[in-house]
Amino acid sequence: MKKVVVFIKKVGLFIVGLLIILGMLLLNDVPTLVLNFFEPIFNKKSNGVSIILFLCWLVILGTVIWFIWRFYQNKSQDTDISLSKKDIWRAFKIFLIGRVIVLIGTGLMQLIYGDAQSANDDAIAQLFGPNQTIYYVLIMTIIVAVKAPILEELIFRGLPTTLLFKNMPYWVPMILTSLAFSAVHLSSNIISFAMYAALGALMYWAYCSRGRIVDSMMVHFFNNILGALLLLLSYFFDLPVN
Repeated sequence: MKKVVVFIKKVGLFIVGLLIILGMLLLNDVPTLVLNFFEPIFNKKSNGVSIILFLCWLVILGTVIWFIWRFYQNKSQDTDISLSKKDIWRAFKIFLIGRVIVLIGTGLMQLIYGDAQSANDDAIAQLFGPNQTIYYVLIMTIIVAVKAPILEELIFRGLPTTLLFKNMPYWVPMILTSLAFSAVHLSSNIISFAMYAALGALMYWAYCSRGRIVDSMMVHFFNNILGALLLLLSYFFDLPVN
């Protein structure tokens, strides 16, 4: 009987943890929903109004990041957010491994499907089109380069490990969270799905190897920043985005 009670308790805690993560995933979408609401206003209102809305959006994003990160820190032992040159260099080397994964994945997609770019990258590129306002494009750059590395690492790596898989072998959350990470990245074929899953596993290793979420955040940042800057430059200089 005691074993049954313990089992039921574990299942209950797992369900609660899963619901919390789903709630955080919905909270993660709030800045994007607000941006969709602001977009037509950016197109119609004066520069002054657009600046105010832009600043309001930054406050909303900062609040969401603070809340989710603070919750994660309270539930885990991971409170060290310091980054030394050695830490950054380590993250960059892991990022380079990720680039090899991407090169192999895009090469296979080009060979088999005739398209080297994933559906996720195509969708992001379209958001930097010439018809968008500068404020919308700046916000999209922040979403890709800052919001995604921080919140996706917390929601897809940190929180699941802390709330769902705390006493399990590292490979269990590595596999499951990497599949979930790939599932939300609009993969249009099996190669794209495998590529994002492999990147997710690499970022999970960056996190779990030292138990520091900032390590995987840095890898994710390096992975996103170059593409974000290239898309931003393509907007300013009217270059092709694909």
